[in-house]
Amino acid sequence: MNKTVSISALCCVIAVVATCRAAAQETEEVERLTDDVRPIPERPHRSPWEVSFEAAWLPGSGDSELGGTMGNVKAGFARGFNISPRFELSAGLHYSLFEIDASESARLPKSLHAFSVSLDGEYRTSERLILGISVSPRVSSDFKSFAASDVRVPMAFHANWQVSHSLSLLGGIAYSGQNRPSRVLPVIGVLYLPSERWAFALGFPRTGVIVKPNRKTELFVTGEFSGGEFRLHDSSLGASSISYWDRRAVAGADIQLSPFVQLGISGGYAFSKKFVFSEGSRSDVNLDGTPFVRLSTKLAW
Repeated sequence: MNKTVSISALCCVIAVVATCRAAAQETEEVERLTDDVRPIPERPHRSPWEVSFEAAWLPGSGDSELGGTMGNVKAGFARGFNISPRFELSAGLHYSLFEIDASESARLPKSLHAFSVSLDGEYRTSERLILGISVSPRVSSDFKSFAASDVRVPMAFHANWQVSHSLSLLGGIAYSGQNRPSRVLPVIGVLYLPSERWAFALGFPRTGVIVKPNRKTELFVTGEFSGGEFRLHDSSLGASSISYWDRRAVAGADIQLSPFVQLGISGGYAFSKKFVFSEGSRSDVNLDGTPFVRLSTKLAW
């Protein structure tokens, strides 16, 4: 068995040593900095076409501020271009919907949306070093109206260095596109593959371990941050910006159903759940922890 651990099981090995919350909102963009965590000489070129879908459900926890459930749906499409054996480009469209079932007294938006365009490039300078750039213009708001402040342009530069067949390092710098002080953040990650079946990653927004019992199945246990920041256009909510954050302990499996289809099933516990309001006089809303489930699928051909 080759030493292969796919990005679908542990989407990135990135550690941001600055403010975690400042980087967590751009998780979707940062995760695409690496498309595979196997050694660089063994990494295949990207599939020309890729479609992904993910749905997560967090049940209500009896909070006085939040009467029901929360759900998050993500969908994406990407097209890869192998310009040369060393140079690859990809472009894609990505959409995310965050639904909130809250009581009227909570004064929370019913839904939040994010739409982004991804532009990524990677150049293999050698068998041990890959240089990359990612630019992701995005709009994130309640979509009740539109303003220039809804648009952000996160970008990142990174280098993936293969120290040995079992050890990889990732470093770079990321611009979050936020309207906050921590806009520029360092990017650092470590991946260790001690054997053909095991992989250990230390990073942000996900850190964990993967075991591959057979060629078609990956089991994983991770800790991760989740959340995002959105502009608000409903004056009755008392703020111009809202962020949601949580921390998650996750266990699950990714199963290769066919050469073109992969299914992901995972679940765990979300804690430190919080809505943070900015540019207004509102107090933040803290929520009780809850279990959650998540399903995903990816088609690549």
